[in-house]
Amino acid sequence: METESNPSPRQAREMLRQLADDEDAVRYPPIPRWFFVAMAALVAGLHVVRLLPPSDAGKASLALTVVAIVLGARYWLNREGVSWAAVKFTDMAPFLAVMLATFGGCWAVSALTGAWWIWIVGGVVAAAVVLRTGHVYRRAYGDGR
Repeated sequence: METESNPSPRQAREMLRQLADDEDAVRYPPIPRWFFVAMAALVAGLHVVRLLPPSDAGKASLALTVVAIVLGARYWLNREGVSWAAVKFTDMAPFLAVMLATFGGCWAVSALTGAWWIWIVGGVVAAAVVLRTGHVYRRAYGDGR
């Protein structure tokens, strides 16, 4: 038979803090720097392939997207020691919004003005956002070497 023991308020706060730390360790595993560099290159590539002829751009976009999904699944969501990290949509929403805004902005400028070079600018901006996000993430959650 188990005996009940009530933790003190200090012990309860410490247990809750430890539980939150444990949740963060699973939700946000440490990720190495190269991962963010590779993802930045892929995101930039998704912009720049818009300069290819439409039939080739679609195939290249699909290939880059598949590589990004495989890398993300393997080194972020299903990393060694972490089985399918649980991601909060509210944490991802600002990043995704910026990525979509960059791509949408490039599309709009290119369609309205014919400025093909905007895809290069958009690729650089999107890659910079990924690298900055990676820097902030690694500082907060570790570098996962």
